[in-house]
Amino acid sequence: MKPSFVFVAALLCAGSPADASDHYLDCAILNAECFLDEARNATSQINRQLLRNEAHIAIASALAGLGDFDNAIKETHLIDNPITRADAEGIIAVALAKVGEFDAAFDLTINMVDARNQSTKVKTLEALAVEQALIGEIDAAFDTVLPIDNPFRRSQAQAAIATAVARSGELTTAMRTAARIGMDYWFTPKAGQYKVASGLVARHGEFDQYWFYEALVDIARHEAANGDIVSAEQIARSIPDLAARARALSGIASVQAAKGDIDAAVTTARRIDTAYGDHEAMVAIADGMAARGDFDDAYDMATAVQAAYGDGAALASLAIRQAKAREFDASLSTMAEIEIIEDLEVARAGIAKEMARDGQTDLALDIASQSLDRNTRFDAVQAIVTMLAGEGKADSAIEMASAFAVRTDLDELLSAIVNALAAAGDMTRALETALDIKDPMFRAIAFSGLAVFAD
Repeated sequence: MKPSFVFVAALLCAGSPADASDHYLDCAILNAECFLDEARNATSQINRQLLRNEAHIAIASALAGLGDFDNAIKETHLIDNPITRADAEGIIAVALAKVGEFDAAFDLTINMVDARNQSTKVKTLEALAVEQALIGEIDAAFDTVLPIDNPFRRSQAQAAIATAVARSGELTTAMRTAARIGMDYWFTPKAGQYKVASGLVARHGEFDQYWFYEALVDIARHEAANGDIVSAEQIARSIPDLAARARALSGIASVQAAKGDIDAAVTTARRIDTAYGDHEAMVAIADGMAARGDFDDAYDMATAVQAAYGDGAALASLAIRQAKAREFDASLSTMAEIEIIEDLEVARAGIAKEMARDGQTDLALDIASQSLDRNTRFDAVQAIVTMLAGEGKADSAIEMASAFAVRTDLDELLSAIVNALAAAGDMTRALETALDIKDPMFRAIAFSGLAVFAD
């Protein structure tokens, strides 16, 4: 339930610095309308259109979250970049779909101007189809993805439909839906309305087959997650493609390991008969060992995985598990053995997060700041301050953000803190923090987020 939030603005703004005019809200009642007005006011102060576009996305998203779809769509008309506008329209379309307005969502999506291979239009069509599949509208879901011109990408969306049906608990229907991936390709009444001839058409059977297999892989994993290992293994063994069958079995083993059934996971993994096909399973088994406190066995498995597969993910997972257990010296020692830079960064961020949760914010900031990549450092700190704010530690979050960032970066971190505080129900502190944001774009984003939680 969203918190009730009706205050007199002057009370919250009392005590603000006299020279900080941006600490004042010109509205008597602090509600969604007030916050959206402040977001619009901040947007009007942004000089660069590129940055204004980001603010308009935030406002449109907030309006969609509040159910005000007409004004959300109007807000997108203020975005001059068609790709950025498509991003905003995608958010609105998915929100429409979630309240059952599929026709309006489809119309908005199909008119997007976005020709990228990984376009927002394609992603949104898939998202709408998934929402339809979850409520049993399978035929409509297949119709929704028909406008996806790329045959490979259309089959991928159809596979997502089959997986969504499995998530709804209808296994038999999910299997039938997966089988439609090939049959629905070119032989539907609406095919000519949307489809565009492509050089890929001659090989469409290959593409359909691939995503049919991937749908079965996902369905098998879902069955395992629901506790039906027998059904999951039957599905996996039914997959004729050797590589896909290995992915299915590895996925089942990963689920078993995550649930703590390490022996069963190892047994499943041993049924995989492709080279390196048990990679995912081995990483998951090492993590499962660590999750139940078997750090020595997990270490042996994780180092073996790194040696055999050139993958430090298992060691990174172990280091984070050790940090969660407050064994920080051991976690840092494990992290030091990671040879793959991407996995090292994951471990570093995870350990820093657990240190901050333990109250060691200075050390956490030191660990997070060791990354050579600026964006990685920022993302790690943002995850930490967001976590702290969500757990009610606003002072620690703001102190860490202030110690790490210069002004613009600080405003971005404060915006993330505002959203976390609002989501956690601390609207008073969220507003106080938002009032400290000076950059107009991040101020607009913060107040747009507040609007969603105000009413």
